[in-house]
Amino acid sequence: MKVFLCLFIVVLLGQMTFAQQTISGTVQVDKMQHPVPFASVNILSDNKIIAFKPTDKEGRFTITLTKDYASLYLQINHLTYEKFELKLGTQTSNLRIALVPKTNLLQDVIVKSKPKVSRSNDTISYDVGSFAKEEDRNIGDVIKRLPGMEVTESGLIKYQDKTVSKLYIDGDDLLENRYGVGTRTIPHKMVKDIQVLDNHEHYKVLKNKRFTDDVAINLVIKEEAKLKLTGQAKIGVGTPNLYDPELNSILFNKKVKMLNVLSGNNTGNDLSGDIIGANQSSLLAKFGSSPINNLLATSTTGSPNIPKSNYYFNNTGSLNTNNLYNLKNHWQLKSNIQVLYDNDRQNNTSSTQYLLDDGDVYFNEQNHLKTARWLGAARLSASTNTEKKYASNALSFEYEKKDITALLANSSGQIEQFQKHHIKGFSNLFSYIPQLKNNDIIAINWSLNYGNKPQTLQIYPGVFPEILNDSIPYKSSRQQIEVPSFFTEISTGYRFNKGRIKQYYQIGFNTDRQHFNSLLAIADNDQHIRTLGDNTRNDLHWSRSQAFITPQYSWKTNRFETQLDIPVTYLFTHYEDVSHQLSTSKNSVLINPNLKARWQVSQEDYLQFNYQFAQDIGNIEDIYRGAVLRNYRMLSQNNAALNESKKHTFNLNYNLARTLKVLFANAGISYSRSLSNTILSSVIKNNITENILVNMDNLQERWSSQIGFDKYIFPLASTLKLKASISHFKYNQLLNNALVPIRSMSYLFQPSIEAKVFKSYNISYSGLFNWSRSKQQGLDNTIQNKTTTMMHNIGFPTSPFKNGFMRLNLRNLATFQTNMKNASYTFIDFFTRYKVNKWKMDFELEMNNLANIKNYRTYLMTANMISQNEFELRGRTILLRTVFNL
Repeated sequence: MKVFLCLFIVVLLGQMTFAQQTISGTVQVDKMQHPVPFASVNILSDNKIIAFKPTDKEGRFTITLTKDYASLYLQINHLTYEKFELKLGTQTSNLRIALVPKTNLLQDVIVKSKPKVSRSNDTISYDVGSFAKEEDRNIGDVIKRLPGMEVTESGLIKYQDKTVSKLYIDGDDLLENRYGVGTRTIPHKMVKDIQVLDNHEHYKVLKNKRFTDDVAINLVIKEEAKLKLTGQAKIGVGTPNLYDPELNSILFNKKVKMLNVLSGNNTGNDLSGDIIGANQSSLLAKFGSSPINNLLATSTTGSPNIPKSNYYFNNTGSLNTNNLYNLKNHWQLKSNIQVLYDNDRQNNTSSTQYLLDDGDVYFNEQNHLKTARWLGAARLSASTNTEKKYASNALSFEYEKKDITALLANSSGQIEQFQKHHIKGFSNLFSYIPQLKNNDIIAINWSLNYGNKPQTLQIYPGVFPEILNDSIPYKSSRQQIEVPSFFTEISTGYRFNKGRIKQYYQIGFNTDRQHFNSLLAIADNDQHIRTLGDNTRNDLHWSRSQAFITPQYSWKTNRFETQLDIPVTYLFTHYEDVSHQLSTSKNSVLINPNLKARWQVSQEDYLQFNYQFAQDIGNIEDIYRGAVLRNYRMLSQNNAALNESKKHTFNLNYNLARTLKVLFANAGISYSRSLSNTILSSVIKNNITENILVNMDNLQERWSSQIGFDKYIFPLASTLKLKASISHFKYNQLLNNALVPIRSMSYLFQPSIEAKVFKSYNISYSGLFNWSRSKQQGLDNTIQNKTTTMMHNIGFPTSPFKNGFMRLNLRNLATFQTNMKNASYTFIDFFTRYKVNKWKMDFELEMNNLANIKNYRTYLMTANMISQNEFELRGRTILLRTVFNL
């Protein structure tokens, strides 16, 4: 009996000891109650794993040890969370473990064979030396060749179909949005790498704290290129009577960066984009390019679909200075000052036919235009941009003066036109975004803008006598418009950085004041100037005030990120014009949500989604009542209430990258649906078009899809680029009091490739195929027009001997359209360069349009309109240029 009792005690003590070695608990996400299933739970003693087990679907685990240990450690591992370790004490059961999510950084991926491309997180680096070729003059030529990149004729850079917002030079934003002068001027031999910064955040204090889908480029300058001031002096002369000089100075070191260019030409090189910028909202864009400030025109002819240098007869001089100084304590001073003078002429003819149910209408005209323009911009700024604070103040001045003289001939005879406008304005933008001690962030912004653009249009002889002068011919018509505009906005916001859902709340107020003052007068044959009454004048005062609050919520996991903005705006709009007995006030509350989301499908691929609902209350352009003579054949006015519209926009895009294979692709679809309460009514008669905005529901729908594919082909040392898109547009027109439904469809395909044939001989090809169809459902019949446009560009670049380069280029453009004569043109260009390294000089010979084509015809066709335009071209030109590398 005693033996059994002893055995029972031993077993009981063993069971008690065994119970003390049971370890259990629950694993969950930090600060949340979500369980973490399939986490690896390890028990360690003396740095050795003695037991392990994964968590179940509820995040629970239980591990039973078979023996006692002096010290125990608990270790938990999971791919998407930080490693957790804990020394176990007396408490080993019902543990609650909180894991912290981690970001799995993509390791550098490097292509070891040429071309050299590397990826690190959201940054792709292209080795410039791997992609540059003998023919390249500047860094812009190299960027055009990079897989995934494209550069438009205006200098706008795109990466996987997204517009590049910033061009940094060693991390400094020297040129801001006017980066065209940099891509055209900076020698590619100064640049080591071109970095593409996807999902870029310009404000360092907000990095990884909000959703962004911006794209930026950073030029990494070679160390040896930072040591001294460099530059080039170019002298170009040619025939017929051509000149093309340029002097530039470049310095890119850590403390000072400068890019200054003095240039001029009459070769068709348009330099105005260096001042206006590719994608900025400057004063010229806000006050000079807004619709209300561009109601007047001397011609109704557009531009042809060929490079501007072919038809731009100019005399241009430009000074472009950009200087940046990095001071102590991370402060930066910067000045960007540009001045341009331009004198150009254009000659063209136009024939337009409107296909209407009540009879076709024809317009024919010949235009001879001369333009003289002064353009200036100055921007001075001081800023600091660190991980703890962003502060900036930027003061801008912009100026433009343009005088246009136009001689026009139509079926009624000759018409002389004189148009003048004068833009003057300034703006100031202040921003302060500090991070607080608790890691939250506040933001204070204040902007102030003022601008004006007085403009006049004089037409000889006077037009529309049957409307303006009781059918009596008169000497001239004179239209004057001036719309001084003042706008200011102040806002503040607070960003909470704690919690899984980041929150940002912004409140603000802005006010907009405009005065639309216009007068249409006529001069009788005795030169007496006479006004025509209240129906041809405007004295419209406009004011709008807005108070808004914008809650913003963002949520981010290891692979998914989303942001929701819900701006709520209260608008008070008041406008009055005593001469038209117009006085209206309107209160509006607008809620315009915007949802963005991005799912990181793999380390290099992501799917992006965007939905936006926008309610909009129109502007001063919608409600002026007095008639405005917009050009020699158009009168315009309004007879409607303030336009109100609602628009839904949906975008879905997939971006794919395989850095090791140097392959980039993207595909996307978009859809928009807009409904407004006004529509433009056009009454078209021979020699006159009357446009009136009237009250009527107006529905527009547009959808499109696009795909892009870029691949570097190693055996050919070439980049293959393919781009295709489809778009469909459905809308209505009110023509001659008849509502006409319009449907249009367009297909676009753009391939390009450059292949190495032999060691020093290449061949390149780029093409464009565009098929468009426009259909009008009229009252009695259906009208349908089809147009096919093709462009083939074949180049033969070669380096036949040392320090020598030549390129022959053939470009064919052809257009085929319904019931119209086909058009086909072939342009031949030649370029050669020889380098004398000993003298640091280049000699260049450029011959353009060797076929001596002096006229170019284009067609523009819609469902109810056929337009044929013919433009005068430069003809054959020869230019000899000497380049001194300083």
